[in-house]
Amino acid sequence: MRTQKGFTLLEVMVAVVIMGTVLVTLIGLKNGSMQDVLFAEHMTTATMLARNKMVDTLSLMSSKKLQPPLEEEGDFTDDDSLKDFTWKRTVSKIPLPTGNSITEIRVATLWKEGTRQEQVELVSYE
Repeated sequence: MRTQKGFTLLEVMVAVVIMGTVLVTLIGLKNGSMQDVLFAEHMTTATMLARNKMVDTLSLMSSKKLQPPLEEEGDFTDDDSLKDFTWKRTVSKIPLPTGNSITEIRVATLWKEGTRQEQVELVSYE
């Protein structure tokens, strides 16, 4: 009676296929996770930029330096790390049925995420 020690070629091939499948899956998950982290970082940056632009806009509105209707856009050229972000500001009057009106202020921060155009928009009513 002969006793065999070790693995057959078929067992080794099955183990290599299983390991390859697991590694490809893990690498795909890692890449997806890295893209999600980068998107979250861009979203956080865009939100903070939009908030700062909204605060500036409200300050200019209270000092009467901005009057509706107004539509402006620009970029953040003062900081090189923000060169991928742009902003858009819209101030308009919305008439109410009572004859009065309210002011709508919209501030959006835009950026490219791969081939998609993404944006964060904040709205305030005064």
